[in-house]
Amino acid sequence: MRRSILLAMLLLLSVSSANAAFAPQNVQQAKIDVEGNPNQLTVGFDWFHDHGAGVATDNINLVRLDWRRALDTGIPTRIGLNTAITHGSVDVDGGTDNSAFGFNNLGLTLEAGLVDEEDIALTWYLNQHFPFIQSGLMSTTSLRPVSGRNAYGFQTGMEYTISLGDDLDWHGDIGYRFDVPEAGETQQSLVYYNEAVWSGEDFGLSLGLLGNSVYNDDIGTDLRLVPGIIIPMDDMQLRAGLPLGINNTAPDIGVQASIYTTF
Repeated sequence: MRRSILLAMLLLLSVSSANAAFAPQNVQQAKIDVEGNPNQLTVGFDWFHDHGAGVATDNINLVRLDWRRALDTGIPTRIGLNTAITHGSVDVDGGTDNSAFGFNNLGLTLEAGLVDEEDIALTWYLNQHFPFIQSGLMSTTSLRPVSGRNAYGFQTGMEYTISLGDDLDWHGDIGYRFDVPEAGETQQSLVYYNEAVWSGEDFGLSLGLLGNSVYNDDIGTDLRLVPGIIIPMDDMQLRAGLPLGINNTAPDIGVQASIYTTF
């Protein structure tokens, strides 16, 4: 099934059409708009599920908020805030259930546009996540750079956007990350997110390959494939995606939905 979805998405991405570019779902677009619409707002929902060895784990971001503001400071810069209201649960075969609910971590973002052209953009960024969640149940299967972990997190790297034609863009994010948990050693990570977005006349399609490798605590690599669809609605974009775990470390499946707008 996963192979069929991938082949269908690649076929659709090869179709040509002329339209304004749509925004990716899980990768921040590198180009910083300081003149037209400097504000970006994403209101999203995420569900991630994993099942194995008699244990089922679920994480739900009931509401995920990400706001960014572009500033005209000579070199284009952008600041941002993000957080979520999250529910996490673990169900063990035989009747043992545990759950937690509350605010997720608070994220602060600073970005600086090093190259800000129409066909290519390269942006350096620095993200910090401050631990607000009271239980690790709320972050077990989450997308790590989006929601973080139950720890202070620091991430820096480069975002890039490359135009592959009038209607196809390639977005990427490669960065170094560390998380400082309440107990245990600091977790060192390499984050490598990629997402292709085809902008059609009436809708768009996206295909993300999201990777995160943690090099200690035996956490390993989380690798997910995310096919998605983007539908324009007046001044907004309605986006939906289906995260599929590629390796055993990644959660099995998920659902994402969000509304994206600029103003």
